[in-house]
Amino acid sequence: MSDDTATRPRRGRPLFPRPFLLCAVFAVLSTLLLAEVVPQYAPGLLRFEHTLGDMRTAHLSDRLASQHPFVAITAINDETLKDSKVRQPIDPALLARLVEAADAAGAKVIGIDILFVRTPPADNEETLIQAIRRAKAKVVLAAGDERMDLSKEQMDRQARFVADTGRPAGYINLAVERDWVVRFKAQPKEGSAYPRSFARVLVEAAGYRPAESRRRIAWLLEPRDGSDTFLTIPAQILLRPADDAAARRARAGLKDKIVIIGGLFPDIDRHQTPLSTRSEEMQAGAVIHAHIAAELLDGRSIVQLETESWALRLELAAVAALAFLIGWRTRHQNHGLLIGGFATIGIIAVDTFVFWQWRIILPIVLALMAWFLGEFTGHYIGRRLGRRQADQSRWFVK
Repeated sequence: MSDDTATRPRRGRPLFPRPFLLCAVFAVLSTLLLAEVVPQYAPGLLRFEHTLGDMRTAHLSDRLASQHPFVAITAINDETLKDSKVRQPIDPALLARLVEAADAAGAKVIGIDILFVRTPPADNEETLIQAIRRAKAKVVLAAGDERMDLSKEQMDRQARFVADTGRPAGYINLAVERDWVVRFKAQPKEGSAYPRSFARVLVEAAGYRPAESRRRIAWLLEPRDGSDTFLTIPAQILLRPADDAAARRARAGLKDKIVIIGGLFPDIDRHQTPLSTRSEEMQAGAVIHAHIAAELLDGRSIVQLETESWALRLELAAVAALAFLIGWRTRHQNHGLLIGGFATIGIIAVDTFVFWQWRIILPIVLALMAWFLGEFTGHYIGRRLGRRQADQSRWFVK
């Protein structure tokens, strides 16, 4: 009988008195689960992450006092083409007139945001080529790279046109997500004939050497004075006679700017963006390229922690570890959803503040999953392995 008493553990002795080792193991395992397994087998959660990022972007992005001072758009619309026989492809003779008008207005760089992959009448094409060659301003062409659904004939047609103009071209870098929202810039494709993006070539032609930009587009909200984000001039106004007052004002506004010539149609080249969550308006490709060019000019960026980054994994591990310890500490308390609710509010508040101050998008969905997974696990493992409620003495030694 005395032997049984000697070998029996003292009442209340914990099976695992210090939870820090368990906490560390759990933090590593949960981080691997959230950063490796969830993105692969539950991509819908990451799309929800993008949606929350869109909300932050739509309400907390940078806002200038007035229109952007260095980027403008010349918009070809249905009114511009009312006398044309076809809408697409746009008549090269019209584009030639627009290039000449923007050049005469003193534009610093002229970007043509139109793909030249179709075969228009040869005489009109030569007119455009000559207008581009004669321009005093630097002219940049948009091009579709190997990732676009273009045939070999179309790619060859585009390459010949670019070569004939003698001007540089950049690939169109709008990355459309599965939910049809443009949030990111397409990155250069290794071995492509067009190694730089259209927006980057525009900015470099203007004499800037922008740093490597982040994948996510740094959008601009409407200026504080209520004006358009970028000076946008309908092409038909720019082509009016020299003595027309509206034409004179339009031409004066293009001086020393990067001018993007592109289509602004209600049904062609329109995209949802994070700003669509605010105004429910789709944006034209030319406008999105203007946002990207402005971002490069201004040196602005939005950082989004990717699932493969060590910064994200460290954040998830820290959240999971803290939640595990909280769950362990409060394992004998019937707090229900109270702590989880406060944690949710805290994570959202930290995420909002970090984006507002430093333009960093934290993984709020994954962080919330890490918290609730950690708190739940710490709570129930603590009940099994920690001290009994009557024997609590010190913090985390139970």
